Amino acid sequence: MNRCILFFTILMTMMVSCQRTILGPDGAKPLPATGHPSHLATVLDSMRYALDLPALAGAIMTDTGVVEAAAVGCRRYGGEENVTVNDQFHLGSCGKSFTAVLIGLLVDEGKLSWTTTLQEVFPDYAGTMRPEYRDVTVRDLLTHCSGFMRDPDLTLHASTPRERRAEVVAWALEQPPVVKRGQQLYSNLGFTIAGAVAEKVAESSYEDLVVTRILQPLGLATAGFGQMGTEGREDEPLQHTPAHAPVIATPDAHLQDISNPAGGLYMSVRDWAKYCRWVLACEAGHATLLRQETARAITTPVVLSPDGGGSACGWGVEYADWVGGRVLSHTGSNGFNYAEVILCTDLDYGIIVMTNQGSASSANPLAPVATRLIKYYREGESK
Repeated sequence: MNRCILFFTILMTMMVSCQRTILGPDGAKPLPATGHPSHLATVLDSMRYALDLPALAGAIMTDTGVVEAAAVGCRRYGGEENVTVNDQFHLGSCGKSFTAVLIGLLVDEGKLSWTTTLQEVFPDYAGTMRPEYRDVTVRDLLTHCSGFMRDPDLTLHASTPRERRAEVVAWALEQPPVVKRGQQLYSNLGFTIAGAVAEKVAESSYEDLVVTRILQPLGLATAGFGQMGTEGREDEPLQHTPAHAPVIATPDAHLQDISNPAGGLYMSVRDWAKYCRWVLACEAGHATLLRQETARAITTPVVLSPDGGGSACGWGVEYADWVGGRVLSHTGSNGFNYAEVILCTDLDYGIIVMTNQGSASSANPLAPVATRLIKYYREGESK
């Protein structure tokens, strides 16, 4: 089973500036796996212990509902506070699809089209915008084909996330492209700019737009941006370095807020499962929030791979027989969490997995868990 088929499932490596909030290892040991009333929870707990993770959450969903969701382990590595299915985990780049949905909503409202260009959205920068970016489209930004570098590198001075993203746009439009438009280069900066596009045409902050247009309508009550939990407490899962050192819940213990469109969302495994069920329902022809053609445009590959898959808007697309056909997938991390989603649209099911610890390498630490959950569902263990 080749878990590396999809080039799109790249670890988002934007690290946060929170070294002062990282606590040193305290000699804690992982809690042994135990039996649970839920078979899925028992499976997850055995995987958590084998992979030496503080906590692990997972869910299985179909286009009609969430089959099962569970969370096992502790909020602090070796600690006493157990996680629950309502605890918040960071999605990292798995949140990019929410930005694509937001752009899709604005397309449906007539405020944008997939071919709207940066020159049309930002006429104020006509005098400073490099000519290579004038014809870059919204779709280019969402499929990593804009030519922008992977991550921004500048000092910001504005006071709000929206104003800081405007600073990023002004700076980015003056930087030379890394590749030609149409050539793929994974770019968190491109998604940050896409968030600024939404802010410009909708006249509101990206965060408020996502909350009011997506999270609230879909009933994702645990979702948000920035700090998970209360400083000094373990009321939500603490983030962890790959060496198991916990990260104190402080406002600077996350990605910079300019990067929220690229991967700043957190939510519970149960709420993420609800969102993925909605995506599967859209793929099955039962779209809500979006027009059906818009929902399909988001998950249709633009940059094609030899198997007919490729890069869609906030999703990677591939064909994998062991999963059951056409797959939408992504991984995500802010360095101190990890998440993975695999949606098999041909068979109308999907799985998600999340942990509150980063990876020591570019390898996906949750690949064995995802493989086990797919086997668990396809072989009927969930019934």
